[in-house]
Amino acid sequence: MKILTKNRVDRIGSFFETEKGSLIIPYSVGSRLIRWFTRTDFARNEYFRHRELVLREFAQQADITDIDRIFPETFTLNFQKGWRSASLSYLSDKAFFRRVKVVGKQHLDDALAAKKGVVLLNSHFGFSEIALTVFSRMKYPEIATVVREKGANSIKVKGIKKEHEPALLKFKDQSNEELIRLLFKARQSLKDGGIVHLLGDGYHGKSSINFEFVGKVRGFRPSFAELALSTGAAVVPMIARLDVKGNIRVEIYPPLNSGDEAMNHQDRVMLLLSQYIEMLSMLWKNEPQHLNWGFTEKFIRQMVVSAETPEEDD
Repeated sequence: MKILTKNRVDRIGSFFETEKGSLIIPYSVGSRLIRWFTRTDFARNEYFRHRELVLREFAQQADITDIDRIFPETFTLNFQKGWRSASLSYLSDKAFFRRVKVVGKQHLDDALAAKKGVVLLNSHFGFSEIALTVFSRMKYPEIATVVREKGANSIKVKGIKKEHEPALLKFKDQSNEELIRLLFKARQSLKDGGIVHLLGDGYHGKSSINFEFVGKVRGFRPSFAELALSTGAAVVPMIARLDVKGNIRVEIYPPLNSGDEAMNHQDRVMLLLSQYIEMLSMLWKNEPQHLNWGFTEKFIRQMVVSAETPEEDD
C-alpha cells in the first residue's frame, strides 16, 4: 500500500494551515517533518513535479546552468511558509532567537536615529514572512506592514500569536486610488519616526516603471521610493533566508542612496528603484532556491520584450 499520496499530503498540509495546527504542532517537529517529506522520492517525482518543471523553465530563460543543485532544498524552503510564520510566533523569545539570527541591525538603528522614519524594503524572495514578528520581538515601536487583504487573511498573518500580531496597513483591490490612501497612512507613520515594512516587487496597482529584470522587461511600482522621498525616510533593504533545518537569517543592509536635493524628483525615484532592482536581480540569479514560486511562474509567462505585469495573487 502506498503510504504517501497527494490527497493524504494535502489533508495534512491543510491542518498545518489552520490556527490550531500552528498552535499545537511544535516548530521543531513540523520543520523535521517538512524536511523529511520534501526529500522523499514521492515529493520529488510526483508532488512537486510541476514546481520542478517551472524552475527548470526559469533556469533556461534566466541562463542558469546549475539548477539541479537546488533540488530538493527549494521544496523544503518553500513548503508550508504560512505555518512556519505562525508557529514561530508561539516560541519564547529565547527559543525564537535561537532560530532567528539578525545581521546588520545597526543599519536600521542608525537610520532610525535620524528620526525621519524608515521604509523597510522587503521582497517576495526568501522567508519574507519573518518580518511580521521579528521586529516587534526586537522591541521596535511604531512598525507597520503594508499587506494585501488576501494576505492578511492567510495563516501567515491571522495565525500569529495575539501578543505578536503586527500592525497592518491593508489594501483590498488594485486601484491606484486605494494605494494612494494607504500610502497616506504610511506617510503619517514615517513622519512620526516609525517603520513601514513593505514588499517592493509586488504587481498590485497599474502605475509602474519598466526595467530590464533577469533578461526580461518588468514593471516595478515606485511606491516605496515616492513614500521615502515625500517624508525624508531612509530606505533600508532586508532579506530573510530560511535553511532546510528551519533556521532563519535576517540580513539588514545599509540604506539605499536617495540622491540629494540638487537632483530632480524623477531622477531620485529612478535612482532608488535602480538600486533595488539590481539587488533583487542578483538574488534571483544567484539564489533561485529562495524564489517565491508564484512569482517564478509569473516570470516565465512574461515575454522577453513584454511590458505587461500580471495581477498579483499573493
